[in-house]
Formats: sequence, structure tokens, C-alpha cells
Amino acid sequence: MNRKRWVLELGVGLGFLLTVVLTLAMGWRQRVAAQVRADTIRLHVLANSDTIEDQLLKLEVRDAILAALPATVTAAETPAQATQALQNALPALRAAANQALLQAHSGQTATVRLENFAFDARDYGSFALPGGTYTALRVEVGAALGHNWFCVLYPALCVSGATAEYPTRAENALVFGQYEVRFALLDALKGR
Repeated sequence: MNRKRWVLELGVGLGFLLTVVLTLAMGWRQRVAAQVRADTIRLHVLANSDTIEDQLLKLEVRDAILAALPATVTAAETPAQATQALQNALPALRAAANQALLQAHSGQTATVRLENFAFDARDYGSFALPGGTYTALRVEVGAALGHNWFCVLYPALCVSGATAEYPTRAENALVFGQYEVRFALLDALKGR
């Protein structure tokens, strides 16, 4: 009888301890996600439609935007500095997007603005961005009803070349610092 009580108390104690640990871990994870969202500025380019022509045009506009970004954005030391540099550059970025459309002989125009926008969580392979509201340079081509393209402007993960498919581990460190958010149980199941 005494042993049963001891096992029961141990089980309740371990259950309570597990609850506390999981609660703390979730709080830490939410704080890290909030910090990532606050420290990240995204570029979001929406195509007019999903036709091949509009999707290719979207990429031309993306390249024009990236080429027109002032050095003050990529050299910014804080998200606030990058945001201010983007705000100042909006007329030039809008002109670059519309010039790309004009050169492509498109009758469409682009709307370019800096705003807070809700994004879903996104896994880039070497790193993931949590879902939530980010500051974003949003470029809408034409009716903006097509698939979109997005990347991270600050810290500059998509500026060095629009051809890079996924950021590297070093680029991941720019976003997340030295932390890598992982779950031990999931890693164990995957054999890591």
C-alpha cells in the first residue's frame, strides 16, 4: 500500500514538473517568435494573376525592387533604421517597379507600400519564420490576385541575389542569433 502511494505521488509530481517545463518552454518559444517578428522586415511581391506571363512579370518587378534598394536599408543596424530607410525610398521603389512593368510592355502598375502584414509560418529548409504580423514592403502588381513571392529584407537575406533559393545557416544566424528552435522528442523520432 505504501509503495502504491509513493508511485502515485511520484507520478503526480513528475506530471506537475512536466507541465511546468512545457509551460516555460512555450513561453520562451513565444518570446523568441515575437522577437523574430519584431526584428524582421519582409518583402512581399504579389503577381497580377497566376498566368505564366504574370508570374514572370512578378519576378522582374522583384528584381527591380531589389536592385533599387538603397544601401541604407542593407546597412541599417536596427529594424527601425531599415524601416525608416524603406519609408524614405518608397517613391524610388515604386518608380523602379513601374519602370520594370513599362519595360516589359505591360499595362499594369505596381502599388508599393510599407505596412504591417500577417504571414503564415514559413519553412525555408535551413530556417523557419514563425507566423504572425511583420513589417513588410508590399508590392502589388496589377490586381494582385496571383501567387506571391517573399523573402527577408532585414536582415538582408534576399538582397544579395534574387537567385538564391534558400538562406544558409549563417543567414539563419542573422535572423535567430545563436538559437535554433527545435523539439527534442521530434528530433529523437527523426534520429537526430
